Amino acid sequence: MDVQSSVGRASTGAGTGTRFWIFPQPPFIPGYEEPDRVWLSILPDEIQAGPSDARMYVADPLYSKQPYGFSRLPPFNGIRRPPVRAGPDGHFDSLDPLSRPYLGVHAYACIHRVLEIWQSYLGHRVRWFFGGTIPRLEIIPFVEWDNAQAGYGFLELGRSNATGTPRPYALNFDAIAHEIGHLIIFSEIGVPIGASRESDFFPFSEGFSDCVSLISFLSFDSAIDRLLRRTQGNLLLYNELNRFAETSPETQIRLATNFRRMSEVTREPHDRALPFIGAVFDAIVELYHRNLVANGSAERRLLHVDLRDLTLDEFDRFRELTAQSFRNRPLFFQLALAKARDDIGRALGASLMKLDARTLTFNQAARAIVDAGEGAVAEVLNASFSWREIIY
Repeated sequence: MDVQSSVGRASTGAGTGTRFWIFPQPPFIPGYEEPDRVWLSILPDEIQAGPSDARMYVADPLYSKQPYGFSRLPPFNGIRRPPVRAGPDGHFDSLDPLSRPYLGVHAYACIHRVLEIWQSYLGHRVRWFFGGTIPRLEIIPFVEWDNAQAGYGFLELGRSNATGTPRPYALNFDAIAHEIGHLIIFSEIGVPIGASRESDFFPFSEGFSDCVSLISFLSFDSAIDRLLRRTQGNLLLYNELNRFAETSPETQIRLATNFRRMSEVTREPHDRALPFIGAVFDAIVELYHRNLVANGSAERRLLHVDLRDLTLDEFDRFRELTAQSFRNRPLFFQLALAKARDDIGRALGASLMKLDARTLTFNQAARAIVDAGEGAVAEVLNASFSWREIIY
């Protein structure tokens, strides 16, 4: 008997899903040079070369293409690179994750990962808002363009030249998760046809998509482990008094840490989104603290700490107490953060069922999120959104 073929057939037919490599952070970030092996729930026999399936497909142009716009939409009809095929066992983790062909595979895997996470929070399958005319999402893994965008039937990924070295967004889980966040919002609450650029929908979409990215990043066990080890369990290090986040690799966390209120922002959508993102992150941290107290890993006075009121000496003493507890009980800290992540994720997901893109306001969205929470989750969310002047 051919042992390798037997093993391949067994793993393919086991019904456990399909294996891929995913980088929780881009591989040029220190600490994230190696990808995580991830099982996606889609089965190997549901994936064709490309990769492609019933919901999405990779179309990798052989030559440079213009980004999609109002006058250009899928499908891409130019010459494509050869479709990537799975290994002999039906999985995609035998490919070199830093090779050019893997760009499309990585983007495909990241999209599935984000959808699996948020469909769990939503409680149902995401149905593409463009599905009536374009049945599948087209994934363009690389265009000569310093941007990434998702739109009507497509996700296309350029590259960043911020450091002088091209960095493809196809290897950037954060960027991909953010763009899929936009597609989730459009698919769940509709498209704001005719909405003014001054409306709250656009900053809400940016803020919610950043939260999709943040919570999706925290779905990686390796990401939670690295984050807690870097901070020794003290997530307050990522706020205004920190001396750490400026050089931190966890880009989603750095983005979420701010003390901006609605009265302090402009009408520019990304700037106006900051209080919403900060409120969600504050709620995750507060629930994380409550979970630590509940499982005996922290003293009750942790619940009364306001970073804005601490002197640097008090902050250093507080940090050392947290570090000692983390060294003794790291698993309890991981469980506390995972629970806070899921409590907030469920509230965010459930809130979308009550929102309409045509009439959405930040106040309305925040109240829907609070209403979707239960007990302490709703209490913490309400306090956080109120302090940010989102709920009034």
